[in-house]
Amino acid sequence: MKPVKEFSRFAKSYQRYKIIQKRVASYLVSKVEQKPKNILDLGAGSGEIYRHVDWRFDSFIAADRSENMLMLHPDENVKKIVCDFNQKSCFERLKRERFDFVFSSSALQWSSNLDFTLKEISSFEKPCAFSLFTDKTFETIHEIASLDSPIYSLEEILYSINNYFLVNYEIKRYRLFFEDKYLMFRYIKRSGVSSGEKRLSYKETKELIRRYPHSYLEFEVVFIWTR
Repeated sequence: MKPVKEFSRFAKSYQRYKIIQKRVASYLVSKVEQKPKNILDLGAGSGEIYRHVDWRFDSFIAADRSENMLMLHPDENVKKIVCDFNQKSCFERLKRERFDFVFSSSALQWSSNLDFTLKEISSFEKPCAFSLFTDKTFETIHEIASLDSPIYSLEEILYSINNYFLVNYEIKRYRLFFEDKYLMFRYIKRSGVSSGEKRLSYKETKELIRRYPHSYLEFEVVFIWTR
């Protein structure tokens, strides 16, 4: 998938732009009651789940398809595995590891086949906590530019998740404010929340910036805890 190239390209600057991802990871972890001792973080990136786990654990597996992102992940008591959750070989590799809980924060919306990915995760037969951005993220931008969102709708996510898990879920909306619209659009490119695809020409982008009516960006996130 194309986003991995962008994540790798902007890996270092991503650390400065992942404001929403930090909030999302913090909330996701805070609602987990069982405090697992052996953790798998799927789509771990630079380590927001790890940074928000505030209990003692025995092992932590950080799995991500971007080696550059994993280089930014903390190392202490961490096993890093480069693998792509769009590939069955990734899950075959992970099944050889020991873990008793699966986290995935701000990553699964980039699955090329969400049903496949969730089915493979369910085969672990472990409790899970997920957060996914929905297609309501950057909703006004998509409306003005007449673009379809590159990520799944809430309905699509819940339909797939209910095929494989019994869940509790919660939907949260965020607004991130900016003093300058150009800084806002720079954030979109480097934050890892957009797809990384260039879908508008320079002229079209300038017109979009001119017409954009808000001083903030919109985000919608669904939080899911299996039971």
